[in-house]
Amino acid sequence: MSDRREPWAWVVVVASLCALFLNTSLSYVAGVMHVALLETFQDDVTLTSWIGSLYSCMFALSAPVASFIINRWNCRCCVIVSGVLGLVGFASSSLAHDIRWLFLTYALMAGLGQGLCLTGCLVLLGFYFKKQTSLATGIGIAGCGLGNFLLPPLTQHLVDGYGLKGAFLLLGALAFQSCVCGFLMRPSQHERQSHESKKADGKTSQENLASRCQSCFNKIRSCSIPPFLDMSFSLYLLSVIVFTTGLSIQKLYLPDFFMKQGSTFQDASSLVSFIGIGGILSRICLGFAATDPSIGPLLLYIGVNGLTSVLVYFLYSLTRTPVLKIVFSFCYGLYNGGTWSLLNPITYNTVGVQHLASAMGLVMFTSGGGFLVGGPIAGMLLEATGHYHTTFMFSGSCFLLASIFGLLMICVRSEPPDRGTPLATTLPESEAMEA
Repeated sequence: MSDRREPWAWVVVVASLCALFLNTSLSYVAGVMHVALLETFQDDVTLTSWIGSLYSCMFALSAPVASFIINRWNCRCCVIVSGVLGLVGFASSSLAHDIRWLFLTYALMAGLGQGLCLTGCLVLLGFYFKKQTSLATGIGIAGCGLGNFLLPPLTQHLVDGYGLKGAFLLLGALAFQSCVCGFLMRPSQHERQSHESKKADGKTSQENLASRCQSCFNKIRSCSIPPFLDMSFSLYLLSVIVFTTGLSIQKLYLPDFFMKQGSTFQDASSLVSFIGIGGILSRICLGFAATDPSIGPLLLYIGVNGLTSVLVYFLYSLTRTPVLKIVFSFCYGLYNGGTWSLLNPITYNTVGVQHLASAMGLVMFTSGGGFLVGGPIAGMLLEATGHYHTTFMFSGSCFLLASIFGLLMICVRSEPPDRGTPLATTLPESEAMEA
């Protein structure tokens, strides 16, 4: 499946799956940790909620930092640093006696670690797989779906058995294991050639002071307005931010909605696990389907968001009985969970391999903005109306808008980007044809 000049590609897929499970999936334990923080510190509920919200969205807001590390060094370095940050962040959180220190250690430091791991893995999969980006991304990001299913009950068991501080230490040790996966992620040929090219440019630019100043000016000017920020990519960013806004509302309020309908806390947790099961299947299946050139990742992205909006619009009708709640949870995970496996190939098809790292960082940062504003917006709607109907209707409308913006991308797209011509031209003719 992979190119012959990239024999390590499938090892990278397995390493990415394991790294995302061990590190990035820890974002799904924010709800369990929120309850533990309230019981341990007995502090203000709003303050504690902000710590959990910031930690939950740092996986996306930290993407520009990941892009800088990837462009400066490589994806392997990015994933290794993520494991170290996870260990230091969680371990130092176990030493905190004031909950406000957790903004620095737990929310920012540990949250930054999971974000670096996600972006580093996704970008490296895009570098290794030019033709099967969707398939590789779907398999790799299935580790997040597995974490959604396993890590919340595991974290609850750690808190019950070892307390909050012991759970912090063990979660830090778990995140640190992603460093092992990072060492298995050999730099791709594109990364090696880009690094050699930058070294050659650096030697040339050191000839005199004027050339160094001009080089710095050109880099600053090129970074101010990304060359890939055209109408199609701007619509893509709009689609991503409304998608994650709707997703954050479901993630925060769906369990409480189930409990208000008569479900116990254990039943609500089980329903969230069914969402994780559907998400695992969705990530893999959509990854396979997106490899079909007659379908493509963008068309699937439009379809699954449209189906998710319909599912959310009929939420009340589809959750009247315990059996219907299970069916709804599984279908929601099946339609919605796989969207994450489509973001990387859509970005790759939109901007090409040369700008993949920077563009993916911007996409993930935009998704973090959606996660950050979705909860407060839903909270205001809930306070204004007193029930969840308006909140979930707004969430369904967000998914519908994401589908519409994706459809507009097809309408404004003029021609596909250069997906790696500089890379291909440096190879022999036979290998360039394979790439």
